[in-house]
Amino acid sequence: MKNDKIAAALEVQIHACDVLGSPLTKAVLEICLDDFLADGIVATLTRGWAGDPLDDNVPLRLAGFIHFSALGGDAGLRPHFASCGGTFRPHEKGSLARAVLACFTRHAGDARRFFRRTPQTNETGRAGVLLVGFSEIARRTGLPLNLAEMGASAGLNLLFDKFRYSIETADGPVTWGPPDSALSISSHWRGVSPPPLQSEIEIAARAGCDLFPVSIGEAEARRALEAWVWGDMSERRARLRAALSIADKAPPQLVRADAAGWVAAQIMNRPRGQVTVLYHSLVWPYLDVSQRMAIESSFAQAGETVTPDTPLGWLKMDHDHIRSFSHLSYRLWTGENGPEGEHVFIGPCHPHGAELELRDVFARD
Repeated sequence: MKNDKIAAALEVQIHACDVLGSPLTKAVLEICLDDFLADGIVATLTRGWAGDPLDDNVPLRLAGFIHFSALGGDAGLRPHFASCGGTFRPHEKGSLARAVLACFTRHAGDARRFFRRTPQTNETGRAGVLLVGFSEIARRTGLPLNLAEMGASAGLNLLFDKFRYSIETADGPVTWGPPDSALSISSHWRGVSPPPLQSEIEIAARAGCDLFPVSIGEAEARRALEAWVWGDMSERRARLRAALSIADKAPPQLVRADAAGWVAAQIMNRPRGQVTVLYHSLVWPYLDVSQRMAIESSFAQAGETVTPDTPLGWLKMDHDHIRSFSHLSYRLWTGENGPEGEHVFIGPCHPHGAELELRDVFARD
């Protein structure tokens, strides 16, 4: 029996691709939706999906496998993908459809194995908005950051301080980071005037966890990482490759771990004289309810024990599937602001970090 939620999830992601400017991925998912409704190979591959197809991002798993196959040399797909030297032309959608469905049919077993992967875009463009959260936490505590990322993928955003930023704000352009960085990130911060960025953010340590951490030293792992980037988005692909070149020289420490247990350990063992900042970007929906509750419980318990020399921050970039945008916020426990800490809503933002709308003095709950 077909899961009607699959069709609904595909429709949501098709709309998102339209809004975010990926006509190729939109077309791939339209092909998947038509085939699913016709009870074709896509319906067969997704039959019996146990979780919520939207939260699990089943559409991105479908599109990711097709891009992965194109990058791997699929002759029918490659002419349509800019990442493979091709060009997507809407009038050639029929040719793309034949190639997509043939790929799923020929490689059904590989597709099912690929679907077990959690989408891991590791979008470094998000650092263009995460930066304001890191800067504010550093400013308010006056301490070096002990970075800990949930769902870190390849850990590229753990290296945010090694990127160069060009930011348009209400007060004019702002630059931050090493001028000679291999990766330049542009973002537009709308809304109110931003708080001044710290001239330097000291990083004491950086670590990340993932159920499937990406080892950037492996060619297939790098191919899979690139496959999550939509095949007609050249700027995002260039960012990824530049970030990988930086990570090759200083790979971050990553562990294969369940998020809830790892977060509890990070909170319990936070060092003195540093602010431990646990953060994630577009990861929360992939965690099941029990993990989310366990993580929230760990933070709640920590609020009772935080002291001024062991502050704790939780920086979150969450996504709204329906509206196709994300929202950025943080909670900070300083040891002087009570066991519940302080929640600060920074503002809504583009899921790839291109824009951020700063709210008035950062609306506080």
